Amino acid sequence: MLSKKNLQEIKKFEKSGISVVAVDSDGRLSYSTQGVGGSEYCDQCSAFRLLPDPDPFDWFRDNDKKAVCLEVNGVIAGSLEIPSEYTNIRKPLYCPKLGRELSEDEKKEATELLEWARERME
Repeated sequence: MLSKKNLQEIKKFEKSGISVVAVDSDGRLSYSTQGVGGSEYCDQCSAFRLLPDPDPFDWFRDNDKKAVCLEVNGVIAGSLEIPSEYTNIRKPLYCPKLGRELSEDEKKEATELLEWARERME
């Protein structure tokens, strides 16, 4: 949760035309000027976290983040560099909070995607 002082600073940045994305120490997205999605995006879900995504073969991109879903214990997206990317992650087909029924083809695809997402968590 952001303090009053932080919110005041954010408002000053926004008034000057600068977009703000704030991530707390737990990896939760605390605030975003734009791109904060509605029901089709992950960024407002309580299971959504941003964690470091180091790549030993990619030494020049040490600040990458990965979007993780704690509900399914899987990686939703990786190699996120720009704060606007944190807020534009659509819910994957395997999301338990997707909000719609899946077709048979989508169920098969969701199963494969979920397996891949869980492998990336290791």
